[in-house]
Order: sequence, then structure tokens, then C-alpha cells
Amino acid sequence: MKSVNILGAGIAGMSAANFLAQSGFKVTIYEKCSFVGDSRDGDYEGIENWIFSENVSDFIKKIGFNDKKIIKYPVDEFYVHTDSSTPILVKNNLPFFNLVKRGSTKECIDYQLYKQCLKNDVRFVFDSKKIDNIDIYATGSKKATAYVNGINFETNAKNQSHLLLGSSFAPKGYAYMLIVNGEGTIATVFKKNKIKNQSPLQKCVDYFATRNIKFNNIKYFGGKGSFNYKKTKLSHPFFVGEVGGFQDLLFGFGIRFSMLSGIAASKMISGSKVSAYSDFKLLRKKMKLSFINRKLYERLNDKQMFKVALKFSDASKPLSILENAYKWNVKDLVSLRKIKHKYEIYSS
Repeated sequence: MKSVNILGAGIAGMSAANFLAQSGFKVTIYEKCSFVGDSRDGDYEGIENWIFSENVSDFIKKIGFNDKKIIKYPVDEFYVHTDSSTPILVKNNLPFFNLVKRGSTKECIDYQLYKQCLKNDVRFVFDSKKIDNIDIYATGSKKATAYVNGINFETNAKNQSHLLLGSSFAPKGYAYMLIVNGEGTIATVFKKNKIKNQSPLQKCVDYFATRNIKFNNIKYFGGKGSFNYKKTKLSHPFFVGEVGGFQDLLFGFGIRFSMLSGIAASKMISGSKVSAYSDFKLLRKKMKLSFINRKLYERLNDKQMFKVALKFSDASKPLSILENAYKWNVKDLVSLRKIKHKYEIYSS
């Protein structure tokens, strides 16, 4: 098969397309929006450095993109906030994550990947609603078990990163504020909850307003996602990215999950099946561990979250704590069983 059709011009779809184009395939991406990144909101997201063995730059090079063409902002310290305690500073000698902007403008990772795909002769067809003969589906999540509400704003505050934990900021989830070069994002990611799905966003905004953060030109955004574990097969047609359930179920950004899932599907199509199954096996393991970590996280109350944050702050290498959380031997520790579309954890 020398011609490949991909539905969805997100990070997973473009990762797959770029890899296949470099392998000699004629690739067409069909996208329902008018341009790449049009479904995004110009907010900042993080590419984590603790789930996979390679750092972010080495990972991007490994999957076939030019890392120097992608604008990233490394973050090696951030503050953790809970509802009933003073902020806790967590620092590390290496970056916890790299911030990237999501959207359709030149400073956004979506646009930067798009330009690299064009260089490799990937064809884009925008405003495409219904397409047949799709080989790779790389669209958004179909079912929602979590919501995202946030604001983008302009500010004169310095660059900074904050994580907010607790039921008032993000029930069973997390919230954050990221500021880069005068642009900021505040977002809360929370599960369907008992308060009729009211958004805790205003609580987060008010919290930082009392700490002398000025918000100018505010723009609201929202979205949905899933914290549920989804078992996806590596077979044609391939489902990658969010629609395939490939994401970090603990903290949710999952950019590297999306990109690697696109690469795994591309390797299957190009005939590199051994390497494809190796990538797929790694993804499945990390997804299971992220699901376990989420279930453990959801058991914590606000006071326990504060204690966990203190341990991170006191650790000499807090990044290694996060890395170890994704290195457990799944077979020895847990088994996953599906009961009425829900999952339970059983300790061995």
C-alpha cells in the first residue's frame, strides 16, 4: 500500500503522516477544520519528561521531526497549591516538562509540525466532513468522563508554572496556571462530579487574582476527555491518539502518547511490524500504569495530596519519583478486569 489516508490533522495524525511520507508513501490527511490547530485554543500544554526513557528533544528526533523547528519552554520548577495550605515549591535539576503552545499560529506546535509535513510532501485536505477508505483515524475523543475549562489571557507577570490540587480546584483531577512571555493559561481538568458538573474554573481564577496576577484580554475555552482505560488493537484501520485512547490517564496531556501511537500505526503500514509491536507494547504498559496511578490518586483527600506534595518538595530528585511511578511491573502488581464498562484494580 503506497497511498495512505489519515483522518485528523492533530499531533497523532501528523506524526503518522510525516513518518510514512519519509518512508516513501503518498500521504493525505483529511481534516474537518479549516486549518491545523483550529480546534485548539492557543493554550499552553506540557510534554512530560517522566513517562518515557528519552527526554523530549531526543524523542521528537527519534520519531522523525526536526526538534530545532519546534518551540519549547523547559520547566524545572513549579508551585503546588492546595485549598488549605501555603504554596509548595518543587524544583529539579532537569526539566519536568516542556511547554508548547497549541493552535494554528506560527508559534504553535501544531503549525510547526504541519510545516515539516509539507516539506515531506504530505497533502492536507481541509474542511473534510466525511471521508471513505481511511487507514488511520486520528480524531478526538468520542466519550467524555472528564471536562476541561480554562482561560487564556495576557499579563505582565513573569514566566511561572503552578499546579493546583484538591476538590475545590479540580474534583478528581488537577488544575494549572502557566505563564510564558506575557501569555498565560489557567485550566481545570475535572471528572464528572456530584455538583452537577459545575466548573471550578472561577475558583482557580479568583485564587490567582488574590495573588496579584493581572488578567487582560481573557478568552474562555473548554473541552472534554477521558480518564478511562481503553483497550485498542493494532490492526487496520488504525485508531491513534485520543480516539484510540492513547493518553496519560493520570495528568492527561498525553502528547507523547499520541505521537508514538501514530508512529506505531505507521510502522505497521510500512512493514516494520516488530518495531510497531514494540512501540505498541510500551504504550499499553504505560497506559495501564497511568490508569493505576489515577485510581490511586483519586483515593487521596485534600490533606493527603498536600502531604504528597511535601514529599516531592523535600526530595533531592523529584523527577525520579514520577519516573518510578511508570516503571512498575504491571503483571506482579495488578490485574485489570472490565465489569460493566468500568475497571477495578486488584492487588496481587
